Amino acid sequence: MANAVPAATPSGFDSDTESRSKKQSILIIALIALMTEIVAFEFTLISPGLTDMAIAFKTNQVGLVMTVPLLVGGVVVPILGKLADVHGKKKMLMWASAFFLLGTAICATVTNFNFFLVGRGLQAVGLASAVICYGLIRDLIPARWVPLGVGGIGVGIGASSLGGPLIGGWLIDNHGFRSAFWFLFVYSAVVILATAVFVPESKVRINHTIDYLGAALLGLGASSLIFGAIRPDYRAVAFTVGVAMIIAFIVAERRIDQPLISMGLLSRPGVWMTLLIAACYGVYNGANGALMPQMLRTPAIPGNDESGLGFTATGYAMHYGLPSGLAAAICGILGGWLARRYSPRFVMIFALTMCLLTAVLIGVGAVDTPSMTILVAMVAGTGMGLYFVASTNLLIEAVPANTQAVTGSMKFTSEQVSGALSSAFLGALAANYVLMLNPTTQQPISSVQGFEYGYLICAVVLVVGIGVALIMRHGRTPATGGVSSNQTENSVSAAQLAH
Repeated sequence: MANAVPAATPSGFDSDTESRSKKQSILIIALIALMTEIVAFEFTLISPGLTDMAIAFKTNQVGLVMTVPLLVGGVVVPILGKLADVHGKKKMLMWASAFFLLGTAICATVTNFNFFLVGRGLQAVGLASAVICYGLIRDLIPARWVPLGVGGIGVGIGASSLGGPLIGGWLIDNHGFRSAFWFLFVYSAVVILATAVFVPESKVRINHTIDYLGAALLGLGASSLIFGAIRPDYRAVAFTVGVAMIIAFIVAERRIDQPLISMGLLSRPGVWMTLLIAACYGVYNGANGALMPQMLRTPAIPGNDESGLGFTATGYAMHYGLPSGLAAAICGILGGWLARRYSPRFVMIFALTMCLLTAVLIGVGAVDTPSMTILVAMVAGTGMGLYFVASTNLLIEAVPANTQAVTGSMKFTSEQVSGALSSAFLGALAANYVLMLNPTTQQPISSVQGFEYGYLICAVVLVVGIGVALIMRHGRTPATGGVSSNQTENSVSAAQLAH
């Protein structure tokens, strides 16, 4: 039985916040928005070059380039978010940024694939900015500017989602995949330096108990399962260890003060159903991030139906990255209106249906022309934009304000860890389907059949997610921006948070 945890109380609010000038507030918002672009750039700049990386490192497990940051981020970021509340948000943001720069430099220079993956793991620490920057906006600028600040972060992420594939594609085609990492290094170093100079530290402090044990068990368990997926010779042992670690994680979470996954909150139908949906979406999203660039860039062999479209990195960006990013940005705005007009559950069903349609179209081999690729990209972007609005609103409606940060971290962990497992397992599946060896490089050329099977598996998982959304009683009324008035913040006790 977990011990009761005293309610965390913020201390040291900055008395200068409300008096901060418009000019100062806008500068802080702009720099924080630029910081959050690093999160999207970590994936959108890099994904067009997966095929080039596979050739350079002579590996058929290039999907791990996307798997590793998802796994590390899912375990580390919630811990860093709590440490930021305890020790200072700017301080932890700078430490996370330092690890990110080190990881980026490693990725730009090493020639060994294992060391390259270490660099990607260090880069994942920078994902903490996605959590910490929202807190800095809340702490550092006057309340009347907070909506503008949140909107600025959204614009920044949207801009990098659109521009990342184009910049990355051009750099990779003209200067090699390492140039994308050098661009990311220079951009990040400039923004981090400006943030260090011009963004003040938050004086808000909250007492947290950090769940290091839970993070370690979850990370080791998921890592063992991923290792088993890519190394068949160790599969039985790795899977046994992985499952044992996951069971130990679940047991430990019931006994740890302020756990990574709160079992008290998880007992609420509105929470556990939303997190289950998040895990289903994570499976699809993780696979999509790893499989799509490889599939579209698989060489085209005339007369062979199992060959790919042979896009360059720029071609991938133009035909998939740009249309999907644009659709996601538009539907992010549309989804907010639909959630307030109808319900977040309605938006979630719509989002998952679009994701399912994407997976089915790819799974049955319909993505066989450039125009069809653009169409599927727009459908995928629609699902992505609507999903993030729907999932956030479902959690906001499910719990009071004093637990929304906790449930937000739980959702992040569900999405990232399930995405990491999915990209590893389905990436390994796709790697088993080899069409031929490249006569020049002697590297395996994948058959699109393996990618299609991977997307059909995603389709089955998404059907489960839609089924959960359909039976969900929660979120059926228009979004209000918070729990109903008869559900006060005191309705979630400290014991529930810890249990």
